[in-house]
Amino acid sequence: MKIILADKTDKKSVLRFYKQQHYSARYLGFDHVYIIEYDNNIIAAVMVSNIKPNANVSLLHALVVDKAYQRQGLATKLLQHVFKHHGTIICFAQPFLAPLYQSVAMATLTLAQIEQQLSPELYLRYLAYKKSQPKLQVFQN
Repeated sequence: MKIILADKTDKKSVLRFYKQQHYSARYLGFDHVYIIEYDNNIIAAVMVSNIKPNANVSLLHALVVDKAYQRQGLATKLLQHVFKHHGTIICFAQPFLAPLYQSVAMATLTLAQIEQQLSPELYLRYLAYKKSQPKLQVFQN
């Protein structure tokens, strides 16, 4: 299994994968979607979005592994691949995902760090997510 950078022709199959996984994902801006396929089916995917062109910080979101392929290190492989191809990565996630992000050397940001380090666009997005997910944490590589 190898990691592939999805292109425009893959967009429908990527969105179909997320829908099959009962995950609401959408393209946010200047996106890169990395997928892992097995037997011509997507089994894992992650989105990395620059909210603005040439942004120096990217938002990692929609990291999903098909239930049948979980606990095989695919999420870790996707994260490591993303880190090789992108600079600073920010991720908003629930606390139960902290061990995954910490295992790939992502740090949990404090509230003061969040306020200082997030661009205005990412900070507004964080505040919006935080309303419906009050325990949301922010991770950065």
